[in-house]
Amino acid sequence: MRYTAEQIRELLKQLDRRKASELESETLEFKEWSAEWDSSEAGKKKFYRTLAEYAVCFANHRGGTLVLGVKDRVQGYERAITGCGVYNLNEIRMRIYEMTDPKILVEVEELPIDELGIRLLLIHFPSGIGVHTTTDGVAKVRIGTDCKPMTGSMRQQRLIETGQLDITAQPLDTPPQELVDPNEMARLRRLIEARKPHTTLLKLRDSELMEQVGITQEGRLTLAGLLLVGTERAIRQYVPFHSIEYLRMKSDIEYERREIYTCGLLNALESVERNISLYNTITTVKAGLYHYEIKDFPEESYREALLNAVQHRDYAQRSAVFVKHYANRLEISNPGGFPWGISTENILRQDSRPRNRHLTEILRRIGLVEKAGVGVKRIFYIQLISGKRPPEYWTDGASVRITLFNGAIDEAFVRLLRKREREGHAVSLDELIVLAVLVRQRELSLPDAARLLQLNYERTRECLMQMVRNGLLERSGIRKGQVFRLSSSVYRELGESVAYIRERGIDALRHEELILSYVRQFGSISNRQVRELLGVDAFVASRTLKKLVDAGKLIRVGSGKKYATYVLRE
Repeated sequence: MRYTAEQIRELLKQLDRRKASELESETLEFKEWSAEWDSSEAGKKKFYRTLAEYAVCFANHRGGTLVLGVKDRVQGYERAITGCGVYNLNEIRMRIYEMTDPKILVEVEELPIDELGIRLLLIHFPSGIGVHTTTDGVAKVRIGTDCKPMTGSMRQQRLIETGQLDITAQPLDTPPQELVDPNEMARLRRLIEARKPHTTLLKLRDSELMEQVGITQEGRLTLAGLLLVGTERAIRQYVPFHSIEYLRMKSDIEYERREIYTCGLLNALESVERNISLYNTITTVKAGLYHYEIKDFPEESYREALLNAVQHRDYAQRSAVFVKHYANRLEISNPGGFPWGISTENILRQDSRPRNRHLTEILRRIGLVEKAGVGVKRIFYIQLISGKRPPEYWTDGASVRITLFNGAIDEAFVRLLRKREREGHAVSLDELIVLAVLVRQRELSLPDAARLLQLNYERTRECLMQMVRNGLLERSGIRKGQVFRLSSSVYRELGESVAYIRERGIDALRHEELILSYVRQFGSISNRQVRELLGVDAFVASRTLKKLVDAGKLIRVGSGKKYATYVLRE
């Protein structure tokens, strides 16, 4: 994370009541300028060595900003901000670049504190890829508000997180025949036959099949292959932290059933799905001659979530994949945070970056994983098309959890979507997200829609305007005040025409106030400007203006529709 100069200024304002150390985080550090750095050549070398260590520390985590010239243990604005000595911006950039491996390019900027007559230095460090060290071999990583030595396991973890090390691709020295469970090979063949009944893989011998899909490479069993078809004893030996734990929850703190699976992944996933299905009741939604069966938790969505959990989990962490089955929700969590560059705010728009690429590739070849990069979108779509709430993602950096919600199905919404499907007008995922929100709330602004869709304003506006053209939405307002609502036709299909009339009645009052507010600010308004302001046609604009004239609030100036304008009555 890169802090701007304005953000730092705002933080500095708190120094009269807080110490700078209390403002620090894993992406922000305050440090006093040392007089030693100006006193000698040795001091200058120490200065650059210090900056190089900070560079690798931040680059080995999430990046961040170092603020030089602030005492971090002193309270008081004037006492804490002491400024910097002699420096050269270009030399700082060059020396950090030279003293780090792989090289780190930093941004350096001055922050003048005019009221004190001093300057601070802001050094912005990027998040690196892989493990960075100084050229002296020093490796550090940001943990909390400290830079800690990077141990061997931390280095391995960093390589896994950035996708440079895939432990599931590692081959094992023990001969495959001593590690493979024949029952799991039979299970694998049944799965392939169900998913790919016409594939030539089924004609191969076991040894050829394993080599073809990547379970073995050059005759040696890979760790991913072991996880899929290995004996439980071998899996416990080579992958001791692997397990999937299923909990049927009575409440938030009590469970009534607990199952722990340390067997192969195919067996474990089948067992978990079987457990979920025991409590997965069906609701039938009737739409004329058509009947749609919707389960509490649609199989496609929770299966996709389970597959994501085993693909992305960190098999070097001492923890399990947890499946917590509540009456109103299903929580699936895995050890290991989001891959680099992915967050809860952008997960819908990111390409798949599996932590365990080799395992993912095998799952794709045997048909369990279909197209890369669509798993999250598929979960969203299935939940919403089933009349459910969208899934929620959560992470604390060390683990990821997805929550799938069960609850009262919006049957009218499901009927609307299915009807459009039958008529050849199926809604896209983006349209589905917008519609699902608007059936629960009255209106949606452009910024809120952009946040929901995880798109920029321009692409969000294109999506919303296309929905207006398709008759799904209506809009009103202009620029930043523009809002979108369900159209009258959608309200009718949902059986809520009364609600629509009520909303339009509220709109009529709101429209009049918007027009009057516009005239107060700009002096006059025309029919064309009313259409742009309210998002209505010329007839509605004329009718609304006439109503304001008849009420004595506006006066018409000029003649003809083209040249007439309206001003406030004195």
